[in-house]
Amino acid sequence: MALNIKINFEDRYGIYPVNNVNYTAFDTELVDGTKISLGIKISTDEHPLMRDVYNLGFGPFIANNEIDDQAKLTHKNHSKVFSTIVFEGLSFLSKYPDRYLGIDGSTTARAYMYYRCIQNNYDFLTSYFVIYGVNYYARILREEDSDYESEGILALPKLIEKGEVMCSAKLYNYFIFKVK
Repeated sequence: MALNIKINFEDRYGIYPVNNVNYTAFDTELVDGTKISLGIKISTDEHPLMRDVYNLGFGPFIANNEIDDQAKLTHKNHSKVFSTIVFEGLSFLSKYPDRYLGIDGSTTARAYMYYRCIQNNYDFLTSYFVIYGVNYYARILREEDSDYESEGILALPKLIEKGEVMCSAKLYNYFIFKVK
């Protein structure tokens, strides 16, 4: 897992459109030399629990130009990959400044990686964004046999603070970005 990611908007891959206005892609290289295309998809639907929040997903393409946002990849340059994804999010939010972008840390390991990336790049990222974290609700939503109904789930974003230390039980698993 890459935890020393440095976001730099001057060092990113070129983006190209994919047959849908909310899909873009870029080509990257894995540690083993394999070249792959990664897709970035911004949902056209508002998040079911939070107004004006649209999910940003990314990953390699699978059948029918869908994105596998659960893939585990070892990129040759994680920093350039995440710089590209975050810059694409900034581009979207600059066009729609009344919206928010959410990124789901679909596992505890991913949530930790995203959180560490935010903390390690806090000053840079907060010069462009206001960043919030949300606890637990995504885990509840992923429960297939859940008795929860969406109106009974609270999704309360909390401003992420510089240097904030969290144990895994309290770790945010959804991250929300708003352009400044």
